[in-house]
Amino acid sequence: MGIKAYLTEKLFGAAIEQAVLQRLPAASSGAGDATPWRRLSGNSNRELPVAAWQRQVEVCYWLWKTNPLGNWIIETLTTFVTGKGFTYTVKIDAVKEILDSFWFDPINRMDINLEEMTRELFLYGVQCWPVFVAEQTGKVRLGMIDPALIVEIYTDPQNAKLQIGVKIQTMHSAETRQMKIILAGEAETVMSNDARIMRDGFTDGECFLFSINRVSNDPYGTSDLFVIADWLDEYEEFIYNYADKARKQNAYIWDVEVNGGDEATCEKIAQAYSRQEDGAIRVHNEKVKWATVAPNLQAMEIKESAGVFRNHILGNKSIPEHWYGGGGDVNRNTASESNDPIMALVDSRKNKIKFIIETIFTYCIRKALDAGYLVMPEDEAFNFAVQLPETTNKDLTKISTAVRDIITSMVAAASQGWLDAGNAAKLFALVIALIGFEIDTDNLQENEPGTEDYQTGKNAPESPDGNSTATDHATGPGSGL
Repeated sequence: MGIKAYLTEKLFGAAIEQAVLQRLPAASSGAGDATPWRRLSGNSNRELPVAAWQRQVEVCYWLWKTNPLGNWIIETLTTFVTGKGFTYTVKIDAVKEILDSFWFDPINRMDINLEEMTRELFLYGVQCWPVFVAEQTGKVRLGMIDPALIVEIYTDPQNAKLQIGVKIQTMHSAETRQMKIILAGEAETVMSNDARIMRDGFTDGECFLFSINRVSNDPYGTSDLFVIADWLDEYEEFIYNYADKARKQNAYIWDVEVNGGDEATCEKIAQAYSRQEDGAIRVHNEKVKWATVAPNLQAMEIKESAGVFRNHILGNKSIPEHWYGGGGDVNRNTASESNDPIMALVDSRKNKIKFIIETIFTYCIRKALDAGYLVMPEDEAFNFAVQLPETTNKDLTKISTAVRDIITSMVAAASQGWLDAGNAAKLFALVIALIGFEIDTDNLQENEPGTEDYQTGKNAPESPDGNSTATDHATGPGSGL
């Protein structure tokens, strides 16, 4: 059974099948279903066929929409990555105006939409954003293409890592568009001649294409839910079965025994008090005995069974069980230690979003320069920085204790001559950075009163021979001390 048929039958059956057939005509084709994954030999192409790729998009969307745990995983990752917002700094006002115009554009509204864009990246595994550029000003606006409409992603024939174009199926039409993928940095300088010829044929515009959970030679990304799709469904079915069992266990009936009554009498009484829900009446004579019998298979308790399913799913994303209502044997210290893996994943995703923002900002500035709306040297125009939000709140009590101990050690080292003033300032700046405050040690030394004149020799005392006695106060190898 192919992956398409398996997921359809396993998860949602005819409902999702009908939705896909109505929305995605290309998905109804049987082409490629027999071999939805690459062969073990003789085929190095790792991309999913069109129908299977569209199936992945639909299945993962359905899980996010209807499965509580699947929805929670996507929403939790999205909140941790973008919940505190990204900020950026620009030194030149003209460049800041360009970036602010893009960021707060009524269509872009990145301050709000970045969370939605991040959610969809995690949910679908890939995002395709076409760009619309104003010719006069170079102002950039972003659109969005349904990932299920991606027919093919083109890579450099001589460099599988470099994605150069994408074919998009037009909604409600068999026509397709071929768009150039906007390349980051100087990627065009390493593009092969074959790739350049291919890109010349992509005449339907430009777009950004970003993906997660993929290897270098896999042009498609993979949803965070795809690898755990079956288990999410099994866990949901397990909970439903338990709920049905609990409902039956809570049911009750009225048992009426008629001494000496025949079958007709019992039937007449039962008809007189017939009920079909809880509290129904069962009438019989003393010759009929009913008893409840339940199998005793020595199965695991429901809590333990649910924990096995839940931890198998959460473990794939390095999420500890106490995040999803499973306390387990957890206290404050063990909970803090078990958060490290998921925090590492969150930090990795934040770096991904930072890269995306930097790539878009670079494109915005480039278009403003090309349009002549921004006039300045290029080495100054791209001078901006994107700041990552803190993943967790700092424990200032622990940090302040560490800072105090380190500074005490620095003072002792300086008194013994093991640490000079310059290195002490750098070490102090490094320690203070733990609480989120950065010190520019270069400016600190340059602005020290009297230091500049002394170092340039203006106020340095003269030796008897008339030469300045200013010396280099650096220590260490090559200092001459």
